[in-house]
This record gives sequence, structure tokens and C-alpha cells, in this order.
Amino acid sequence: MKKELMSVAAMIVLVACSSSAPVRISIPFEEGKARAMLKSGDNQVGGRVMVGLSSGTIVTCAGNVVSLVPVTAYAREWARQFYELDTGRYGTLNQAFRMDSREAPVKFVGADAFYAATRTTRCDEDGDFNFENVANGEFLVVAKTRWLGKDHDYYDFMYGVNDAQEEDGSVMEKIRLKGHDSVDLQWAPPSPELLGGQGLAGGR
Repeated sequence: MKKELMSVAAMIVLVACSSSAPVRISIPFEEGKARAMLKSGDNQVGGRVMVGLSSGTIVTCAGNVVSLVPVTAYAREWARQFYELDTGRYGTLNQAFRMDSREAPVKFVGADAFYAATRTTRCDEDGDFNFENVANGEFLVVAKTRWLGKDHDYYDFMYGVNDAQEEDGSVMEKIRLKGHDSVDLQWAPPSPELLGGQGLAGGR
């Protein structure tokens, strides 16, 4: 079972960074439901975030954290606000991305229990990651990424040639596990149309 992990910015465990406008999610966090989904199961979730773009830019999660986040109403609202899903610029709940330096920092307050109710691992030097013994249910896979080099393909026409050489970001994809699943998430970069606000190419 293969899916594409679309591009983005900032890891789940790093979302508690500084912000001038703290955000408190009003939806109660269903901690019991989330914890139950973190119990051992018979599914496996893996993938790779290591892509060379034609511009020479390398996008990778090598050495960075990947989080497996149980989907609850709270998690959906977190994703909606963090990835600005209402705008349609950076994807949908199924697939989204964010570039940290392009957007205002977001700080979620009162979210400690939400951040704690996740599983985490790290990508190896090749950008590969793996979660074994995952329970059934819906999860958000959120990988912290680094964009190395100038991404002329997608950003120069918006930001100019003096763009940063290195940027942090994150990618997110929603998956559903039904039992004995083996999910292989292979990241694909966003299309130019996505940055122009036309939505994700091939989004589900």
C-alpha cells in the first residue's frame, strides 16, 4: 500500500515555538482515545523523505523527528490551523506542507497532553523512517524537513533570487490503518500550482 507524502514545514513536537499570538484550541482533547490508538497493533508505517529537485534543492527529513499522531477532533483542528487548511494554499487534511520561514510562527497553548500522546522516531541519513506495531485507526504522519539550496522551481518567482539557502519545514499526511497494513509513504514535492493557491495536484 503506497501513498505520497506531500511537502511542508515544522514538526509536531516543535510547534510550541515562540509566537506573538498564542492559539488555544477550544475543542476538548480526547486523550483516552488517542492513548488507546498508541497501543501495539499489527500494522507498519514507513517511508522516505529525500528528494532532489531539478533546481538542485534537496528536501530531506534526515536526522529529524517524525511523529505519528492519532486523529482526534483536536488533532484535526490543530492541523487546520497550523497548515492553514482553510486557505487551500498548502494542502488538505489528507496531505499538507508548511515552510517555517514563509509563515508567521504559531504557538499552541494548553496542548501539552496532545503533544505527549504521539509516537516519534527519527529519519536516518537517507531520509527513511519506520513505525512498527501500529494499531488500527487514522493517524497524521508529520515529518520535520529541511530544504537545502535555492528552490528556483517553485519560489524564485514569488520571493526573488536572494532566497534563503536553507529552510526548515514539515510534511503531513493522513493515513488509515485497518489491520495487517504496510504503508510506504514516498514524499513528492508540491506543484507550482499549489503555491499559486490552486490546491494539491493529485490530492485525494
